[in-house]
Amino acid sequence: MLLASDGLEFAIDNMFRSPEIESPLVFSSHVASVVQVQSQRATQGLDCDSILGWGLSDNKPLVSPEHAKVLIEILWDDRANMLKALMSTYTPALSGLLFLMWRYIHLDASRRNPPKPDMDLVKRITEIHFRCMLVATSDQGGPLVGIGDDLCELMGITPGEGIMMFSKSNDSQTIFEAYIKRLDPVDTRIYAPPNILMITILLELLVSNMGPGLEGFLPSVFAVTTGRFWSAWIGKEESQTMLLGSIGMMLEHFKSLLQANSRSSVLSHSVQKDILESFAKSDLLDLIAAAIFCLNPSADESTPDLDLNFNLLKTVQTTFEKIGALHTPALLEECFRDYAVDWLKVQHQFIIRGTCMEIHNRQNAAGQRRKSHYEVCNGVWDLMARMLRQKDSVERARKSGSGCMFLRCQDPIGINSKPSNFACSKCKAVPYCSRRCQSGDWVIGGEHDPHRATCQQFSEVFSPTNSLASFAQLMKLLV
Repeated sequence: MLLASDGLEFAIDNMFRSPEIESPLVFSSHVASVVQVQSQRATQGLDCDSILGWGLSDNKPLVSPEHAKVLIEILWDDRANMLKALMSTYTPALSGLLFLMWRYIHLDASRRNPPKPDMDLVKRITEIHFRCMLVATSDQGGPLVGIGDDLCELMGITPGEGIMMFSKSNDSQTIFEAYIKRLDPVDTRIYAPPNILMITILLELLVSNMGPGLEGFLPSVFAVTTGRFWSAWIGKEESQTMLLGSIGMMLEHFKSLLQANSRSSVLSHSVQKDILESFAKSDLLDLIAAAIFCLNPSADESTPDLDLNFNLLKTVQTTFEKIGALHTPALLEECFRDYAVDWLKVQHQFIIRGTCMEIHNRQNAAGQRRKSHYEVCNGVWDLMARMLRQKDSVERARKSGSGCMFLRCQDPIGINSKPSNFACSKCKAVPYCSRRCQSGDWVIGGEHDPHRATCQQFSEVFSPTNSLASFAQLMKLLV
């Protein structure tokens, strides 16, 4: 392939110019570049199949279709041993082999009457492709993801839909081990963190192979996957839309892995705890909160942004409903109780953002959409607390005196270490960080009724006129 693309001499020259890099790795990166170009030409309907003697090219075929068919049959029959062998050391230029098999699908389809792909062949090559993606060196990632996308399209499956792409294999444990090893590699020079799009594809292989005896791998799978998505998020490795969509697919795969296991066995107490602790320690809830805050609150109806908002929020909801249903309440409460204060910080942000929209755009349609959006976000966030059995912990944190009780306070949990030096002058039970918040809670409350409606002593009515003048003007807008 390098010779046909006039890239062989350049590759050899680079091998001599880069003695500090092993020659197989230099060779591998050049093959990946050629395959990337050729696979893009193929998806555009351009001739690129001289490798099989197919198409308009005058170049001599490198492999006959008959030999390609035999090769695919050999790799399929021995796919378990192939994966073990590939895991034992790095294998350069895997994209060349996988490109050959992918193009054979289309060559085989063109020979049929009527022309159509052989779906059994597509499924076999797709599984071989996914297995190789688990162990391919980092330089192969680009072309392998592109080919993988086309294979999914041929199968009529979108990653994350919860549809089993493959039958369960006898070497399922090896597949899980390979996935964890790939996302937590020892040699990051050869195996850099995989692209998150590749991860959403690889998770399909895990979902198809989930079964009894593999639940012990789930905590590691969840931890390394969430960690990789955090890195991609912080590093802005993809567009924001792509990151949000990929996080949604990640959660769908998490849900599918838990669902697949629940059909065949019940999680032991220790595995349940390990799974929940992996979610907590990898800051999954913070990743979800960060993603929700980046949704477009002004999305119009029938727009891609509105669909993205709905899909992500729905996925978050159903994922945590599944987590809540499959784990014992006591463990849920224990593993997430330390998150109560952080949960409140996120909730208050939803309330504040919705309130700001309400103040400035009360009669504006766009403002109402934004207000409604943050109400939905807050509802999903509240559901997460209920599913994780954290409502009592949240309420204790709210009443601990460490933060302001006015739900529209800009610093409700004391992020800036602002003490709660003020309390309701009547019941003495509710703390505030300032007289401004005390006055606001008395008059307008927040999610709950104004404090004047719930205060235990009504001998004297608190007067908001004692508040600061600047805040009194704001109060007039809110009453």
